[in-house]
Amino acid sequence: MQNNNRCWKRIGVWGNETPRCPKLEEVIHCRNCDVFTQAGRNLLERVLPEEYKDEWGSALVKKKGKETAGAIAVVVFRIESEWMALAAGLFAEIIHDVNIHSLPHRKTPVLLGLVNVHGEIQLCISLKHLMNLEDAPVKKYDTEKAKKRLMVVSKDNEQWVFPVNEVQGIHHFNPSLLQNVPVTIAKCKSTFTEGIFKWDEKHVALLDDELLFYNLKRGLQ
Repeated sequence: MQNNNRCWKRIGVWGNETPRCPKLEEVIHCRNCDVFTQAGRNLLERVLPEEYKDEWGSALVKKKGKETAGAIAVVVFRIESEWMALAAGLFAEIIHDVNIHSLPHRKTPVLLGLVNVHGEIQLCISLKHLMNLEDAPVKKYDTEKAKKRLMVVSKDNEQWVFPVNEVQGIHHFNPSLLQNVPVTIAKCKSTFTEGIFKWDEKHVALLDDELLFYNLKRGLQ
């Protein structure tokens, strides 16, 4: 009895020819027969036709292309309880939290002081104060001290350093997925936000770097 004759469809449980398969008395059902089992294995192990592989390969490439076309890379970070993102190309590096040396008679809370970045003295600024962000509840982020980082960014041949409470790394997303800024967001924060996108069940504000650093320089004058 050869499996290429599909005996289960002729003299088996799905067939109507006689005489019936003698093995049915032993196995009861064709699914329990080694001939049926081997036929299934042969079907799964057979070489795929070239046209089948080409068809599915093209389909997967098109799907992947739709997902990644126009995608941009951003760095996702948190300041207090707010999740934000800036274009990854702006970042020179991300370093561990270091001491910030305050400046006497500073005129604005936006300027935190000076920091030493690999032997170079850099201005350390506060996006928290620039954007008027509220303090995060202490209990919600009770282990955040170990996650604090300083982010070093370059913009228009100038470097800026600002502290963040947490960095989640680089994320790629398609700008077409940006949503409008909800009216419930504070006016100052919404001013610097291009739009909102969803990441890891969180709503992340994509910051307008041109407007952000323009106002930052004005705030330090």
